[in-house]
Amino acid sequence: MRSKIVVLGGLLLGVLAYSQTSRKTATSAPARPQEDLAATIGKLEDQMRLASIKGTSGWWVENLADGYTDTDFMGKVRTREEVIEMQRSSDLVYDAWNLSDRTLHTYNGDTVIIIGKLNAEGSYKGQSLSGDFQFTRVWVKRGLEWKLASSQLTKIQEKQ
Repeated sequence: MRSKIVVLGGLLLGVLAYSQTSRKTATSAPARPQEDLAATIGKLEDQMRLASIKGTSGWWVENLADGYTDTDFMGKVRTREEVIEMQRSSDLVYDAWNLSDRTLHTYNGDTVIIIGKLNAEGSYKGQSLSGDFQFTRVWVKRGLEWKLASSQLTKIQEKQ
């Protein structure tokens, strides 16, 4: 009887060792979710940059979440509809819109907060929008798509 237990025990250990090895092989694939997520959000941010410079309002229609809120550097809060209308307007002109120092923070795999800097040169209805800004944006995953839920800018004061 003892030899049967040893054989069964050895067989069980062999099966467990095989299944653990198989799982390790399957999970050690080169997939890096955090890097994939950073690339996805980075691509959307770069598309937003190009849409701003080119005056392409379609990007905003496709990528702003329902309930989107924008707070500009002067503290004015705009809804999704107001931002889209502003992007459609010929009164908004950007000559430069450069992003830097971007950092992503991921929560639950469906929310990303990105902070960074923006250097912009442009105007809206004759008022300058040029300067250096700190931004915070919130991206949320809705189904299979990422949508921009919120954006906030703060003008960086020049050092004296």
